[in-house]
Amino acid sequence: MSTFLDILWATDNAVLPSATAMRVALHLLWAIVLGSGALLIAGKLARPYRLGLSFLVIAWTLMPGAMSPAYWLGLAFQTPSLMSGAICLVWFLRQARQAPGTGVSMAGPRVDALGMLAWVGVGLGWVLLMDTLAWLPVSIYAWGFSTAAFSSVLVSAMLLWVLFGATGTNRKASQLVAFVLPPLVLMLFLLTRLPTGNVWDALLDPWLWVALQLGWFVSVVRRLKAGGRASPATRV
Repeated sequence: MSTFLDILWATDNAVLPSATAMRVALHLLWAIVLGSGALLIAGKLARPYRLGLSFLVIAWTLMPGAMSPAYWLGLAFQTPSLMSGAICLVWFLRQARQAPGTGVSMAGPRVDALGMLAWVGVGLGWVLLMDTLAWLPVSIYAWGFSTAAFSSVLVSAMLLWVLFGATGTNRKASQLVAFVLPPLVLMLFLLTRLPTGNVWDALLDPWLWVALQLGWFVSVVRRLKAGGRASPATRV
């Protein structure tokens, strides 16, 4: 049992992706992210024009070498997480079939599962930031190379499914995304070990962490404005 636990928690025998797979993932993930961003920017245009612009950006990003923006973005920000790529791909497929100006939100009026997933991402980002600043007694990031970290995340994803997947409101497509994405990303990480062999890099990257916090801030501001308009004025 002691030997088994040592192997389970060890970080010195991590399984890393090959150099070729890392280069391919760099261009592919940035192509998905930048293509989704182009589709968002061109959201007011007609469908053929915004799709044409998006596919043009994707083709440019997939070019090899320094001609691709992925090369320079990789030097500055490394590779997006698998979770970012999956979220952008799902959003791209949904928005590509819709008319211009239909909005970008994937959540309905109740966002129990999506909200919980977003809060987990925000909390994980702060923990990793504190680890980077050496404010924690142990290295959480280094633990991400171990099998125990992958198993813990997998159990947490299944727990999210059990807690929030039984209610009827969470059977909508927008809510099912919260249940499908984590196991899908974990399975892809298990097969490829991308982008770095660390499970935290597969689940979260700095840009996704910032986006989650901005989304939370915008939702709070909207709720405060809606509450202010809904409450009647009182006179003394």
